[in-house]
Amino acid sequence: DLAAMASDETRGSADDAVARLAGTSGDGALTVAVGSTNPVKSGAVQAAFGRVFEARALDVFRCKAASGVSDQPMDDVETRRGAITRARNAAAAYSDAHDGKLPDFAVGLEGGVCEDSDGFPEAAGNMVCYAWMAVLSPAQPDRGLEEHWGFARTASMPIPPEVAELIRGGMELGYADDRVFGRTDSKETDGAVGLLTKGLIDRTAYYEHAVILALVPFSNPEHFPRRGATAEA
Repeated sequence: DLAAMASDETRGSADDAVARLAGTSGDGALTVAVGSTNPVKSGAVQAAFGRVFEARALDVFRCKAASGVSDQPMDDVETRRGAITRARNAAAAYSDAHDGKLPDFAVGLEGGVCEDSDGFPEAAGNMVCYAWMAVLSPAQPDRGLEEHWGFARTASMPIPPEVAELIRGGMELGYADDRVFGRTDSKETDGAVGLLTKGLIDRTAYYEHAVILALVPFSNPEHFPRRGATAEA
């Protein structure tokens, strides 16, 4: 019907736009390097790209990528820095595995926690957890295109006091959850968000929505111009 045709035309335009932005032809698969081998995180990235650029095939490369920050980031800045570093290292790992060719996109995801009182006595002693998403389209010097980024943060949620105390004592969130809730490798499955919402919020969807938000600059290039990009790029 007309509505479906209009939707397909809009989607096609978005995919053509991202192809120009990333320097791809628009015909082949989008290459996406994910700085994680965690199936929840890599699955969320693949699902998000598949929804945003549904007309394009995806070639997803999963790899371990160092964050350059502590195993348990304890504030917003450190967490975001970890996501950025993972994205850069994922791009480098892809390049090393593909004879120097860079991916169209590289993605870093980093979970973190922070104290949440911010001067509000009602929230004294609270700790929350969340994750940052960093999406990189690497620079293309031969085309005069600088690197281009998109960022987004998941929603945050409170951490139980007994878990927070373990984290303050130096334990990672995932291991603290396992100890308190009697689980094993929960960070590879439903994680804290699944545990504490009793399955109402799926951890893959939790990350997926944030990756979709981080892709906004790429799905709307007319509103987020890339440095060095031209109408012909």
